[in-house]
Amino acid sequence: MGVSMCGFREILCVAEGSREDTGIWRQFLRYLRERGLEQINLVVSDKSLAFMEALGEFYPDTKWQRCVVHFYRNVLHAVLRGKAKEVALMLKAVHAQEIRKQHAENLWKW
Repeated sequence: MGVSMCGFREILCVAEGSREDTGIWRQFLRYLRERGLEQINLVVSDKSLAFMEALGEFYPDTKWQRCVVHFYRNVLHAVLRGKAKEVALMLKAVHAQEIRKQHAENLWKW
């Protein structure tokens, strides 16, 4: 899925692969390139090394961000089992926060 310059989400491609290796990701990204996808500004995904390698070959200037679900999984994997629920609630609270107006104005000053 992608977001157009107008801000609308669009399905770019649906594909099935038997595995997640670099070759499969190269094939997928080559297909998108051949269909006219010239630039990707940001990818949000898990940190599949095969995907990251293929992405760098086709769209080297793309920025990457770990998706929230995989971020949570990584954090919770490192937390004691008895504390996982408590930590998950704290993470959700952090992500639910809004930026204070006075602070937000300072964020965008160059």
